[in-house]
Amino acid sequence: MKKLLTLALSLSFIFSLSITSVSAADSFPDLDKASWAKDEITYLNEEGIVNGLPDGTFGPMKDVTRAQVAIMIVRDMYPNQTHEGDVPFDDVSEGAYYYDEVSVAYEQGILKGDGENMRPEDPISRAEAVVMVDRAYDIERDGEVDGFPDSDDIPWATESILDLTSQHIINGKPDGTFAPFEDITRASFAKVLAATIEPSFRSDQLSENEIAQKTEALQEKVFNTLYGDLKEHGADSEDRDYQRIEDEMAEYVTSDFNEEVEGTYYEACLSCDTLYYDNNFAWDILMDVTENNSNKVVVETAQLQAFTYLGSFETVTLIKEDGKWKLDGIDGEVFDADRHLDLTVEQAEQRIYDQFDVNDVNFVRTYEKEVQDMDGESYNTDIHVFKNEDDGAVFEVDASTGGTDV
Repeated sequence: MKKLLTLALSLSFIFSLSITSVSAADSFPDLDKASWAKDEITYLNEEGIVNGLPDGTFGPMKDVTRAQVAIMIVRDMYPNQTHEGDVPFDDVSEGAYYYDEVSVAYEQGILKGDGENMRPEDPISRAEAVVMVDRAYDIERDGEVDGFPDSDDIPWATESILDLTSQHIINGKPDGTFAPFEDITRASFAKVLAATIEPSFRSDQLSENEIAQKTEALQEKVFNTLYGDLKEHGADSEDRDYQRIEDEMAEYVTSDFNEEVEGTYYEACLSCDTLYYDNNFAWDILMDVTENNSNKVVVETAQLQAFTYLGSFETVTLIKEDGKWKLDGIDGEVFDADRHLDLTVEQAEQRIYDQFDVNDVNFVRTYEKEVQDMDGESYNTDIHVFKNEDDGAVFEVDASTGGTDV
């Protein structure tokens, strides 16, 4: 049973402590504003950990403060504990509604200030919230976890962010960052806390951005390791020895895929453009995730036409082994008359910027062209035409394959 506080609170306290006899879904009319957190809010409300505002709403999109986070954690972990002394913060008064819980949180090492102030009424950032949760619940990291490009800004929170993200308690942003200084809302923190307390709320799925990041990182490791060795020792040299790089490759690929790469290694030549030397998959054009869980990811993307390579759909498989994600397979299906891409004008324009050293191209027109696939079957494709404003050069992009022509 969770502790029920009976002190009279000021209306400024945004968590009403009167426990309602009906469910949160019935008592909070504004949960539809955060339907993605409705179950977690209901769970925390029924556990007596969080309640609504004085006006009967929950206010899911309002910021949560440092003191309120401390209150929720203490209600769950130390419902009957009293503090032994006074907190050493100038901005925490004994008469404050949060005084008891903040005092317990301080004594348990969950909440820390700057030596003089605790800033109890300040909104809490994503990084601060993660650190407090990690201190309170001592989250164990699940295997190796990819970091975030903005984690260097917060060395005091990096380990906690990795702990919680590894357990799918909190995720990064769609753009691949963590946004550590962004304030966290009541609904968002409810999801974090509910997932911390009750693992069934944790998502065992990676976001599409995480899938793309992990897959690209592994492809890059394989590409650099394999092609770098071939370039250094010579593809046709008699001293080619896969054992030289086998252990290094094993860090990034499963044993089955390692064997497949080994076969390619002995057949490769530096002038060939093979699958393992071209990791330029078009995630922005196609990303169809067909399987996604905590131990396996299967995603289909596209590899666009380039030089002698005709382009194809590529099914990439990742498997988690001993806490580390590894590349397990790449299978291709060449574009043909029955199945191919249909690039938009915007995607075709980006293709030109990716392939050529140009800064300003303008769309001219689209025309239809009959082409043949590898089996000799004919089909019609759109050709998007662009003009380079600097030198007048004309570029054509095949919408079905991404192939470019000047």
